[in-house]
Amino acid sequence: MSGCSSLVELPSSFGNMIHLLDLFLNGCSSLVKLPFSIGNMIDLRRLSLNGCSSLVELPSSIGNMIDLRELSLKGCSSLVDLPSSIGNMIYLKKLYLNDCSSLLELPSSIGSMTYLEELFLDGCSSLVALPSSIGNMTNIKRLYLIGCSNFVEFPDSIGNLQNLQMLFLRSCSKLKTLPININMKALDEVDLTDCSSLESFPEISTNISVLKLNGTAVAEIPHSIRSLSRLDSLRMSYCENLRKSQHAFDCITELHFSDTTIQEISPWVKEMSRLHTLVIRGCTKLVSLPELPESLAILDAENCESLERLDRSFNKTMFTEINFLNCFKLNQEARDLIIKTSTRAFTAFPGEKVPTYFTYRAIGRSLIMNSNGFETHFSTDSRLKVWVLLVKKVDVEVGDRNTTSISYHINDKRDRLWKQFSLSSKGHLLVFELEKAVSSNELVFDFYLGNGGWEIKECGVRPLETLAPSC
Repeated sequence: MSGCSSLVELPSSFGNMIHLLDLFLNGCSSLVKLPFSIGNMIDLRRLSLNGCSSLVELPSSIGNMIDLRELSLKGCSSLVDLPSSIGNMIYLKKLYLNDCSSLLELPSSIGSMTYLEELFLDGCSSLVALPSSIGNMTNIKRLYLIGCSNFVEFPDSIGNLQNLQMLFLRSCSKLKTLPININMKALDEVDLTDCSSLESFPEISTNISVLKLNGTAVAEIPHSIRSLSRLDSLRMSYCENLRKSQHAFDCITELHFSDTTIQEISPWVKEMSRLHTLVIRGCTKLVSLPELPESLAILDAENCESLERLDRSFNKTMFTEINFLNCFKLNQEARDLIIKTSTRAFTAFPGEKVPTYFTYRAIGRSLIMNSNGFETHFSTDSRLKVWVLLVKKVDVEVGDRNTTSISYHINDKRDRLWKQFSLSSKGHLLVFELEKAVSSNELVFDFYLGNGGWEIKECGVRPLETLAPSC
């Protein structure tokens, strides 16, 4: 019965469908309550009330659905609490409470759901804490509290969740600490991104492989990090105090700049030997970049509007992605370094025309390229460098539909860069390399954009082998 937006109530006879297995009332935004008789549906396996934004409460009889496996209440924004009888659903495996923004607390009886594997509380912005009984949910594997902006603390009993594999707490801005002296042995990934009040490094598992701390106030990394033998990915926010944690420099894989007013990056960043991603997006005061570690694969410098200079070693790194969108102050030396730098996926930076050393150039989105004049014909796994000049259409307002993606056809075979680009009113060059299995003396290229607000003004293609050394 999904989408019945005018439905206010259900008749009591509804509960006579005692053998019903699935009930979907998604988007019944006027539904205020469920009949008490709904508890008679003891064979029900799935109950979905997503988007029932007027639903104020659930009847206590809902606890009779002891065989329910999945309960979804996403977007029930008027729901203030859950009946204690919900704990009778001992075989429930998935409980979705996403965006129940008025939900103040969970009943302590929820700890009786010992078969529960996934609990989603994303967007429960009124939720302050979890009951200590949550420690009884010993089979839970995934716990999501993303965007719980008033969530303050966990009970110590969370240490009992020895099967928990993923803990997502992104944007829990009031969370200050996590329980100490616990070791959740199965915990593999912890996301604390933008938990801006968190100051202490979380030491809750020795088996973590992914730890995201960017956007937190954690400034120092304890020496005990050396005991995290499985740690494969560590995201941190840049701050000057981080230099005191040089013992962990070979653990940090992503570095994010939360303070966008920073004017320079300390040279010790190059000592982070496993740094894979550097995000300086929106650092509007940053003027130059120092020497970067050779391990770096992704550089996101979008909207660094004061950035002028790059270190001369910049092009020695083999990047996957380079994003200099809206960095209009880049000097000519910096632009030359960007042009010389090879990337596996793409490079984007401001520009007004495709470089002239691309023999094959065309106005618009299409060009034809043949092998005449080159030492070898195109063959299997030919490597090509492609340039596309993107500009805003004249009749589109600045900021309107300002994201786009690009796809291309080569001899009628389609492929796509799955990347969204945010552009301003000025032109940008998008550069990417292709390694395609082709066996033809002529290639026909056609490029397409993901929306109508932008257009391809010029394009150019050339085999990498034929590029001049300075390019």
